[in-house]
Amino acid sequence: MKKLALTTLLLVALVIGVGSSVAQTTTTKTPTPKPGSTAVATTTGPSNSSQGTLFVCSNQAVLTFTGTSLVGWDIFYQIFSGGSGSGTAITGVRQVAVAGIYNVTDIAPYNSGVTVGAGGSASAKVDIARETNPAKIDFSYVLTDVQDGCNVSNVAAPSGTEVASSSSGSTATTNVNFGVTTNIFAPNGGTLNPNLSPEAAVVIGPRPSDRFRSQTPGLIFAQCDAFALAEPGIVYDNDTVTIFWSWFTKTKDEMNQELANAIYTVKLNTADLPMTTRTEPVLRDGNMWVFYTATVGNLRPGHYEVGFLHTWANPVNDGFNDYGPGTARSRDSGNCNFNVTRNPDNASVTYTGMYFPTDFPTHALPTPQP
Repeated sequence: MKKLALTTLLLVALVIGVGSSVAQTTTTKTPTPKPGSTAVATTTGPSNSSQGTLFVCSNQAVLTFTGTSLVGWDIFYQIFSGGSGSGTAITGVRQVAVAGIYNVTDIAPYNSGVTVGAGGSASAKVDIARETNPAKIDFSYVLTDVQDGCNVSNVAAPSGTEVASSSSGSTATTNVNFGVTTNIFAPNGGTLNPNLSPEAAVVIGPRPSDRFRSQTPGLIFAQCDAFALAEPGIVYDNDTVTIFWSWFTKTKDEMNQELANAIYTVKLNTADLPMTTRTEPVLRDGNMWVFYTATVGNLRPGHYEVGFLHTWANPVNDGFNDYGPGTARSRDSGNCNFNVTRNPDNASVTYTGMYFPTDFPTHALPTPQP
């Protein structure tokens, strides 16, 4: 499913004191700028640049990044419980893949049981570092924001923001935030998690999704970490796990162009998926869609992570944006972390021998040192 154009957020982040939820840096090997400041480049020629915006919500943080990335550099960040990078870490270290001119959004759920109350501060330590060696840092900056009733449904999602939709025979472009305000299309003609609805930023008592059991149990969207409505929920070891992803275009010709050039690398706990199948292009809600599925089977109890990377052999256009080599969207990546628990009936299960659980996200990295 498309990371849909990672569009520019139409929101204003809260600015407090001398800090700000927006910070800008441009350079190679410059001192860490203060939040809200711009570092001055000390070298000539091509260089990395980055600007970030942080939105602190009660149970997750939303970050947008714009800038320019040299080949081999990515964004690494971690959320902390206090302002200006203070307090304890409330997420793991997350890696955001970028290349060339970029405009990306990442949603970071807090660690299990962690929330940020109304009026509380949180911050993100951001490093621009080598994609294969996060300890090799070009420059860093810190973003700070206050939890002021953030409504994530008003924050542009990293995917699904533009989709053709019409009640008549014509096609009109509307903003539909797949996975945020609207459930993601599933490969079976329905939707993923049809019994899961958007939740308010502040919930009195337990959050419904905390103990959510999907009506499509075991159906896992490969980039679920970035989409509230793609939450896998409670997955039992006797659920048949199927991993899927999708792509859509305005026209069939654009879809043929996509299919001829798309390159997918999708793994589960760093191991390759079994045989992946693809549907024929199908018209849904005014667009052409294809769905990719890989049936994994029954998994042993424990933690699992899907790693997803979508690149292209040549530039393509989906009717909304350009993708591929030489464009601002040269790669699309994401993750889906989920847990498998023992089934409540204690029924006997034959597990697949291809995958084994971990105690932590497989992409977890040590905190980069400045």
